[in-house]
Amino acid sequence: MSKRKKIISVAIFLITIVAGIIFILEPGNKNNITSGLFTVKNISEVSKIEIIQNSEKVVLTKQNKNWTVDGKYPANKEAVKKLYQLLTETKISKPVLKSKKDSLKNMLINKGKIIKIYDKDNELIKELRVGDYNKQIKGTYMLNPANPEPFAVNIPGVDNDLNYRWNTNSVYWLNPEIFSYKPNEINEITINYTDTLKKSFRLKISGDTAFLFNLSDNFRVQNINLKKIGSYLSYFMNVKFTSETADTEKIKKEFLKKKEFADITVKDIYGNTKNVKLYKIKNTDNEGSFDLNRLYAVINSDDVVIVKYIDFDLILKDINYFIN
Repeated sequence: MSKRKKIISVAIFLITIVAGIIFILEPGNKNNITSGLFTVKNISEVSKIEIIQNSEKVVLTKQNKNWTVDGKYPANKEAVKKLYQLLTETKISKPVLKSKKDSLKNMLINKGKIIKIYDKDNELIKELRVGDYNKQIKGTYMLNPANPEPFAVNIPGVDNDLNYRWNTNSVYWLNPEIFSYKPNEINEITINYTDTLKKSFRLKISGDTAFLFNLSDNFRVQNINLKKIGSYLSYFMNVKFTSETADTEKIKKEFLKKKEFADITVKDIYGNTKNVKLYKIKNTDNEGSFDLNRLYAVINSDDVVIVKYIDFDLILKDINYFIN
């Protein structure tokens, strides 16, 4: 290579380096705004998050370091851990092609999930829009309305369907425990089998003794086995659901017209009541039959989840189980 060509090559190399530095430092460049556009600088300030899409809305609130869902239930610790990842580790992975910017921006503004992040004084820290996950580029489309550019974002090294993580189904955020009572916290249990009322019962706990009533006639049963009742109360310490459901509102409306398989109500010593209605799941592979492993559960006439028979087997006793 001639001396002239070497000089030209070095010059081109230096120009490329300088251009790269200018590109990185230029305001509005994706690398320059990665750390702040879709993340929160001080995570400890975050006290409330709203996730909204169409008629669905979830409100996550932090109270004394603990997160609650819609002001009713404790949040799932694993889901909260992923939430912190979203707020601190989301990175811009790719800019959007110029030809797609306008249409994608309109989609995010008009149809995307709305994320509102508030501080302890209920002041808005940041508002975001979340769109679909794109498998080809392994990124989720997002927009910060404070910046005109939509981007594909991800969290390096993890499953990057961030649209799913910003979930509008409240059940996704719930602690999976349905019943988590200590035996001495239970005041009353009622189980109603709608098709077999004679097996249904109401169990009232009073100190070291218990009273058992047949729901068919509200007649008090004599000669009950207190040892079995003591064991039975312990079965309510750790009953969990398996997963959330899609189309929760649709399923809930459908169930309101049907008769449940079993209706369970637990009252605790603090005056709280929890009701769980269980419904059989139709077997799609065999018309007229039902899934033998899973059930739908509607909690407090509100949240719909999927549970396993095996997790409810110990508490779905009939009245004869307690009689000597």
